[in-house]
Amino acid sequence: MRNLLSANFARLWRSRLFWIAQVGVYAWGVFAYFLLRVNNANGYPFENGNTYFFNQMTFVGITMACFSGLFIGTEYSDGTMRNKISVGHSRAKIYLANLVTILCAGLAQFAAYTLAALTAGTLLVGDLVWSRLYRPAETFAIAFLSICTSAAIAVLISMVVQDKAKAVLVNVLLSILLLAVGASSLKGLMQPRMTERVFNEGSGEYAYASEDNLGDLEKLGVEIVPNPKYLSGTERKLYEYVSAVLPASLALSCALDESDSEYDRFSGLQVCGTLVAVIVLSGSGILVFRKKDLK
Repeated sequence: MRNLLSANFARLWRSRLFWIAQVGVYAWGVFAYFLLRVNNANGYPFENGNTYFFNQMTFVGITMACFSGLFIGTEYSDGTMRNKISVGHSRAKIYLANLVTILCAGLAQFAAYTLAALTAGTLLVGDLVWSRLYRPAETFAIAFLSICTSAAIAVLISMVVQDKAKAVLVNVLLSILLLAVGASSLKGLMQPRMTERVFNEGSGEYAYASEDNLGDLEKLGVEIVPNPKYLSGTERKLYEYVSAVLPASLALSCALDESDSEYDRFSGLQVCGTLVAVIVLSGSGILVFRKKDLK
Protein backbone atom coordinates (compact mmCIF):
# COMPACT_ATOMS: atom_id res chain seq x y z
CA MET A 1 0.00 0.00 0.00
CA ARG A 2 2.85 2.38 0.85
CA ASN A 3 4.53 1.73 -2.51
CA LEU A 4 1.26 2.30 -4.34
CA LEU A 5 0.68 5.61 -2.57
CA SER A 6 4.26 6.71 -3.19
CA ALA A 7 3.92 5.97 -6.91
CA ASN A 8 0.53 7.72 -7.08
CA PHE A 9 1.73 10.87 -5.32
CA ALA A 10 4.88 11.00 -7.42
CA ARG A 11 2.72 10.84 -10.53
CA LEU A 12 0.33 13.40 -9.05
CA TRP A 13 3.20 15.79 -8.41
CA ARG A 14 4.33 15.49 -12.03
CA SER A 15 0.80 15.77 -13.45
CA ARG A 16 0.17 18.86 -15.58
CA LEU A 17 -3.55 18.36 -15.09
CA PHE A 18 -3.15 18.55 -11.32
CA TRP A 19 -1.26 21.85 -11.47
CA ILE A 20 -3.61 23.30 -14.07
CA ALA A 21 -6.48 22.50 -11.69
CA GLN A 22 -4.61 24.12 -8.80
CA VAL A 23 -3.92 27.30 -10.78
CA GLY A 24 -7.51 27.37 -12.08
CA VAL A 25 -9.01 27.04 -8.61
CA TYR A 26 -6.67 29.73 -7.25
CA ALA A 27 -7.61 32.05 -10.11
CA TRP A 28 -11.29 31.42 -9.41
CA GLY A 29 -10.74 32.44 -5.78
CA VAL A 30 -9.06 35.68 -6.87
CA PHE A 31 -11.94 36.38 -9.28
CA ALA A 32 -14.56 35.73 -6.56
CA TYR A 33 -13.00 38.26 -4.20
CA PHE A 34 -12.52 40.72 -7.04
CA LEU A 35 -16.29 40.54 -7.60
CA LEU A 36 -16.79 41.15 -3.88
CA ARG A 37 -14.61 44.25 -4.12
CA VAL A 38 -16.66 45.51 -7.08
CA ASN A 39 -19.92 44.84 -5.21
CA ASN A 40 -18.66 46.74 -2.17
CA ALA A 41 -17.63 49.66 -4.35
CA ASN A 42 -21.16 49.74 -5.82
CA GLY A 43 -22.74 49.82 -2.36
CA TYR A 44 -24.08 46.27 -2.19
CA PRO A 45 -24.23 44.99 1.43
CA PHE A 46 -21.93 42.15 2.46
CA GLU A 47 -22.93 39.98 5.41
CA ASN A 48 -22.23 36.30 4.77
CA GLY A 49 -18.51 35.59 4.37
CA ASN A 50 -19.14 31.86 3.87
CA THR A 51 -20.61 32.57 0.43
CA TYR A 52 -17.19 33.69 -0.81
CA PHE A 53 -14.78 31.76 1.42
CA PHE A 54 -16.39 28.41 0.55
CA ASN A 55 -17.43 29.34 -2.99
CA GLN A 56 -15.36 26.55 -4.52
CA MET A 57 -17.45 23.92 -2.73
CA THR A 58 -20.28 24.54 -5.19
CA PHE A 59 -18.38 22.82 -8.00
CA VAL A 60 -15.76 20.72 -6.15
CA GLY A 61 -17.63 17.54 -7.08
CA ILE A 62 -17.38 18.37 -10.79
CA THR A 63 -13.68 19.27 -10.70
CA MET A 64 -12.86 16.10 -8.77
CA ALA A 65 -14.95 14.05 -11.19
CA CYS A 66 -13.01 15.37 -14.21
CA PHE A 67 -9.64 14.89 -12.56
CA SER A 68 -10.43 11.40 -11.28
CA GLY A 69 -11.65 10.17 -14.65
CA LEU A 70 -8.53 11.43 -16.42
CA PHE A 71 -6.02 10.44 -13.73
CA ILE A 72 -7.28 6.88 -13.23
CA GLY A 73 -8.27 6.47 -16.87
CA THR A 74 -4.66 7.09 -17.87
CA GLU A 75 -3.62 4.10 -15.74
CA TYR A 76 -5.94 1.91 -17.78
CA SER A 77 -4.88 3.29 -21.16
CA ASP A 78 -1.15 3.13 -20.36
CA GLY A 79 -1.35 -0.39 -18.94
CA THR A 80 -0.22 0.79 -15.49
CA MET A 81 -3.22 -0.81 -13.82
CA ARG A 82 -2.42 -4.21 -15.31
CA ASN A 83 1.24 -3.88 -14.35
CA LYS A 84 0.37 -3.13 -10.71
CA ILE A 85 -1.64 -6.34 -10.52
CA SER A 86 1.00 -8.41 -12.30
CA VAL A 87 3.70 -7.46 -9.77
CA GLY A 88 1.56 -8.68 -6.88
CA HIS A 89 -0.49 -5.73 -5.62
CA SER A 90 -4.02 -6.71 -4.61
CA ARG A 91 -6.92 -5.04 -6.37
CA ALA A 92 -8.34 -3.83 -3.06
CA LYS A 93 -5.10 -2.00 -2.22
CA ILE A 94 -4.92 -0.50 -5.70
CA TYR A 95 -8.49 0.78 -5.36
CA LEU A 96 -7.89 2.25 -1.89
CA ALA A 97 -4.61 3.87 -2.96
CA ASN A 98 -6.43 5.62 -5.81
CA LEU A 99 -9.18 6.69 -3.41
CA VAL A 100 -6.65 8.29 -1.05
CA THR A 101 -4.89 9.97 -3.98
CA ILE A 102 -8.07 11.51 -5.42
CA LEU A 103 -9.16 12.58 -1.94
CA CYS A 104 -5.84 14.37 -1.42
CA ALA A 105 -6.18 15.99 -4.86
CA GLY A 106 -9.60 17.32 -3.86
CA LEU A 107 -8.25 18.63 -0.56
CA ALA A 108 -5.39 20.28 -2.47
CA GLN A 109 -7.91 22.10 -4.67
CA PHE A 110 -9.77 23.28 -1.58
CA ALA A 111 -6.46 24.43 -0.06
CA ALA A 112 -5.63 26.36 -3.26
CA TYR A 113 -8.93 28.24 -3.07
CA THR A 114 -8.43 28.93 0.64
CA LEU A 115 -4.96 30.27 -0.12
CA ALA A 116 -6.47 32.60 -2.72
CA ALA A 117 -8.94 33.88 -0.13
CA LEU A 118 -6.23 34.52 2.45
CA THR A 119 -3.78 36.19 0.04
CA ALA A 120 -5.50 37.90 -2.89
CA GLY A 121 -8.75 38.15 -0.95
CA THR A 122 -7.03 39.98 1.90
CA LEU A 123 -5.36 42.38 -0.53
CA LEU A 124 -8.68 43.09 -2.28
CA VAL A 125 -11.13 43.39 0.63
CA GLY A 126 -9.03 43.31 3.80
CA ASP A 127 -10.38 41.59 6.90
CA LEU A 128 -13.77 41.00 5.24
CA VAL A 129 -12.30 37.64 4.21
CA TRP A 130 -12.53 36.20 7.72
CA SER A 131 -14.43 38.75 9.83
CA ARG A 132 -17.83 37.68 8.42
CA LEU A 133 -17.33 33.91 8.55
CA TYR A 134 -20.05 31.88 10.26
CA ARG A 135 -18.75 28.99 12.40
CA PRO A 136 -15.58 28.42 10.32
CA ALA A 137 -14.41 25.27 12.13
CA GLU A 138 -17.80 23.63 11.62
CA THR A 139 -17.89 24.70 7.97
CA PHE A 140 -14.41 23.31 7.31
CA ALA A 141 -15.62 19.99 8.74
CA ILE A 142 -18.65 20.02 6.42
CA ALA A 143 -16.38 20.77 3.44
CA PHE A 144 -14.14 17.83 4.37
CA LEU A 145 -17.12 15.46 4.56
CA SER A 146 -18.36 16.63 1.16
CA ILE A 147 -14.94 16.12 -0.45
CA CYS A 148 -14.70 12.61 1.04
CA THR A 149 -18.01 11.51 -0.49
CA SER A 150 -17.26 13.22 -3.81
CA ALA A 151 -13.94 11.36 -3.98
CA ALA A 152 -15.65 8.03 -3.24
CA ILE A 153 -18.18 8.57 -6.05
CA ALA A 154 -15.57 9.76 -8.56
CA VAL A 155 -13.21 6.85 -7.86
CA LEU A 156 -16.04 4.31 -8.08
CA ILE A 157 -16.97 5.48 -11.58
CA SER A 158 -13.35 5.86 -12.72
CA MET A 159 -12.34 2.38 -11.53
CA VAL A 160 -15.39 0.64 -12.99
CA VAL A 161 -15.56 2.47 -16.34
CA GLN A 162 -12.33 1.58 -18.11
CA ASP A 163 -12.61 4.05 -21.00
CA LYS A 164 -11.20 7.43 -19.95
CA ALA A 165 -13.59 9.59 -21.98
CA LYS A 166 -16.65 7.65 -20.83
CA ALA A 167 -15.51 7.79 -17.20
CA VAL A 168 -15.16 11.57 -17.34
CA LEU A 169 -18.53 11.97 -19.05
CA VAL A 170 -20.38 9.73 -16.57
CA ASN A 171 -18.63 11.39 -13.63
CA VAL A 172 -19.50 14.92 -14.76
CA LEU A 173 -23.12 14.11 -15.61
CA LEU A 174 -23.60 12.35 -12.29
CA SER A 175 -22.02 15.28 -10.42
CA ILE A 176 -24.38 17.74 -12.10
CA LEU A 177 -27.36 15.51 -11.31
CA LEU A 178 -26.31 15.19 -7.66
CA LEU A 179 -25.86 18.96 -7.49
CA ALA A 180 -29.44 19.49 -8.68
CA VAL A 181 -30.84 16.90 -6.26
CA GLY A 182 -28.75 18.26 -3.39
CA ALA A 183 -29.91 21.83 -4.04
CA SER A 184 -33.53 20.69 -4.14
CA SER A 185 -33.30 18.74 -0.88
CA LEU A 186 -31.50 21.57 0.89
CA LYS A 187 -34.06 24.10 -0.34
CA GLY A 188 -36.84 21.94 1.11
CA LEU A 189 -35.14 21.67 4.51
CA MET A 190 -34.52 25.42 4.63
CA GLN A 191 -38.22 26.28 4.40
CA PRO A 192 -39.36 28.09 7.59
CA ARG A 193 -42.22 26.75 9.68
CA MET A 194 -44.13 30.05 9.41
CA THR A 195 -44.37 32.54 6.55
CA GLU A 196 -45.96 35.91 5.74
CA ARG A 197 -49.12 36.40 3.71
CA VAL A 198 -50.32 39.75 2.33
CA PHE A 199 -54.01 40.67 2.31
CA ASN A 200 -56.17 43.71 1.57
CA GLU A 201 -57.54 45.09 4.83
CA GLY A 202 -60.51 46.63 3.07
CA SER A 203 -61.83 43.67 1.10
CA GLY A 204 -60.12 40.91 3.08
CA GLU A 205 -58.83 39.38 -0.15
CA TYR A 206 -55.38 37.84 -0.25
CA ALA A 207 -53.04 39.04 -2.99
CA TYR A 208 -49.42 39.31 -3.95
CA ALA A 209 -47.79 42.74 -3.93
CA SER A 210 -47.32 43.98 -7.52
CA GLU A 211 -46.96 47.17 -9.53
CA ASP A 212 -50.73 47.37 -9.84
CA ASN A 213 -51.33 47.66 -6.10
CA LEU A 214 -48.20 49.52 -4.98
CA GLY A 215 -50.31 52.66 -4.64
CA ASP A 216 -52.57 50.93 -2.13
CA LEU A 217 -49.82 49.78 0.24
CA GLU A 218 -51.58 51.46 3.17
CA LYS A 219 -54.50 49.08 2.60
CA LEU A 220 -52.34 45.97 2.68
CA GLY A 221 -51.85 43.95 5.81
CA VAL A 222 -49.44 41.14 6.64
CA GLU A 223 -50.19 38.07 8.73
CA ILE A 224 -48.04 35.18 9.88
CA VAL A 225 -49.39 31.81 8.71
CA PRO A 226 -48.07 28.21 8.57
CA ASN A 227 -45.85 27.64 5.57
CA PRO A 228 -47.42 24.99 3.26
CA LYS A 229 -43.94 24.15 1.91
CA TYR A 230 -42.54 23.33 5.35
CA LEU A 231 -41.44 19.68 5.60
CA SER A 232 -42.42 17.69 8.64
CA GLY A 233 -42.68 14.13 9.90
CA THR A 234 -41.40 11.27 7.76
CA GLU A 235 -40.92 13.49 4.71
CA ARG A 236 -38.55 15.78 6.62
CA LYS A 237 -36.60 12.82 8.00
CA LEU A 238 -36.19 11.45 4.47
CA TYR A 239 -34.88 14.81 3.21
CA GLU A 240 -32.47 15.01 6.16
CA TYR A 241 -31.08 11.54 5.42
CA VAL A 242 -30.67 12.33 1.73
CA SER A 243 -28.92 15.63 2.50
CA ALA A 244 -26.60 13.91 4.98
CA VAL A 245 -25.43 11.46 2.30
CA LEU A 246 -25.27 13.66 -0.80
CA PRO A 247 -21.96 15.55 -1.13
CA ALA A 248 -23.70 18.34 -3.06
CA SER A 249 -26.03 19.10 -0.12
CA LEU A 250 -23.06 19.29 2.23
CA ALA A 251 -21.12 21.45 -0.23
CA LEU A 252 -23.99 23.91 -0.67
CA SER A 253 -24.62 24.09 3.08
CA CYS A 254 -21.08 25.48 3.50
CA ALA A 255 -22.40 28.79 2.17
CA LEU A 256 -25.26 28.95 4.69
CA ASP A 257 -25.21 31.62 7.35
CA GLU A 258 -27.20 31.71 10.56
CA SER A 259 -30.90 31.63 9.75
CA ASP A 260 -34.29 31.05 11.30
CA SER A 261 -34.75 27.66 9.66
CA GLU A 262 -34.72 24.47 11.70
CA TYR A 263 -32.18 22.76 9.47
CA ASP A 264 -29.10 21.62 11.39
CA ARG A 265 -26.37 21.72 8.77
CA PHE A 266 -23.80 19.86 10.89
CA SER A 267 -24.50 17.03 13.32
CA GLY A 268 -23.74 13.38 13.92
CA LEU A 269 -26.13 12.56 11.08
CA GLN A 270 -23.85 14.22 8.52
CA VAL A 271 -20.77 12.44 9.91
CA CYS A 272 -22.50 9.04 9.95
CA GLY A 273 -24.05 9.65 6.52
CA THR A 274 -20.66 10.41 5.00
CA LEU A 275 -19.05 7.40 6.69
CA VAL A 276 -21.77 5.04 5.45
CA ALA A 277 -21.67 6.51 1.93
CA VAL A 278 -17.88 6.16 1.65
CA ILE A 279 -17.91 2.59 3.01
CA VAL A 280 -20.77 1.46 0.76
CA LEU A 281 -19.42 3.14 -2.37
CA SER A 282 -15.84 1.96 -1.82
CA GLY A 283 -16.89 -1.55 -0.84
CA SER A 284 -19.07 -1.84 -3.92
CA GLY A 285 -16.30 -0.48 -6.12
CA ILE A 286 -13.75 -2.95 -4.75
CA LEU A 287 -16.10 -5.88 -5.34
CA VAL A 288 -16.71 -4.84 -8.96
CA PHE A 289 -13.02 -4.10 -9.60
CA ARG A 290 -12.00 -7.51 -8.27
CA LYS A 291 -14.13 -9.19 -10.94
CA LYS A 292 -13.23 -6.77 -13.71
CA ASP A 293 -11.46 -8.19 -16.73
CA LEU A 294 -8.67 -5.75 -17.59
CA LYS A 295 -8.19 -5.43 -21.34
